[in-house]
Amino acid sequence: MPDHTHILLATLGGQPQVVTFTLDLLLNEGFPINEVMVIHPKASQPRLQHSLECLSAEFSGDYYKAADRVIHFRSHVLQLDGEPINDIIDDNHADGTLNTIHKLIGDLKRQGHRIHLSVTGGRRLMSLLAIPVASFNFDRHDHIWHIYTPEHIKDHARDGNLMHVPVDAGVRLIKGQFISLGAYVYDPSQSFRTAQAGQRTQMDAQEQARCTSVEKESTPAQRKVLEAFAKGLRPSKVASQLHLEPATIHSHKRVLLQLCREAWNIGDHERLDYHFLHTKFANYFENDE
Repeated sequence: MPDHTHILLATLGGQPQVVTFTLDLLLNEGFPINEVMVIHPKASQPRLQHSLECLSAEFSGDYYKAADRVIHFRSHVLQLDGEPINDIIDDNHADGTLNTIHKLIGDLKRQGHRIHLSVTGGRRLMSLLAIPVASFNFDRHDHIWHIYTPEHIKDHARDGNLMHVPVDAGVRLIKGQFISLGAYVYDPSQSFRTAQAGQRTQMDAQEQARCTSVEKESTPAQRKVLEAFAKGLRPSKVASQLHLEPATIHSHKRVLLQLCREAWNIGDHERLDYHFLHTKFANYFENDE
């Protein structure tokens, strides 16, 4: 089994202790973090400069004194067209942030690293932009983390005045949930939005193919029922509109859902109902019109 490097990738603002709090919690959970990277705008503001100084002191000589182990530390500045970003003030700067994080995460994943993204620190907009990029690039081995810090700890730790707390201080990791696309292969020549649009087109084509397979496998009578459910009608309304008995509608629905299980590779343990038919086929039949 290959020896994977675990990297803590953290958004950074004026509160450097968020990074060390998160790192200490991850190490305590047994994650073998080998490297810490912080993402931030250009360090032109004193508070951000102070944060970087605090963190650099914690990792002097790439040695993390708090855990008595070697952990590499480096920072990564947000960029737009090759120039550092001072702040995210418009759509162009937002795109620059997306592309910076996309390239960074894509390169790390291509090298086989496992990433722990901490989004508690820094400007909220930077964290909000980082999350969809992470979801787009991450697989099941990666994580998104928030931390909860009690108010009295926040007051004492503010601005890096307290960089570590005891295990029982009440600071807790909160795992951020995300859906991994899994199939995306990073292309360094693509911007995030281009890659996202391409992946969406590919996924739409896959959905179209699945819908087509269900339609082809269904009888003409079942197709009429499918079209009715695709419009968002309830079973009783479908029966009324098609002048059929509710039991007949139920029978057709059962067959259609089984065809869907096969097309979408959904196990029998997962419950499906007519809402699934509406969700998956509404746009499919609209595009046929």
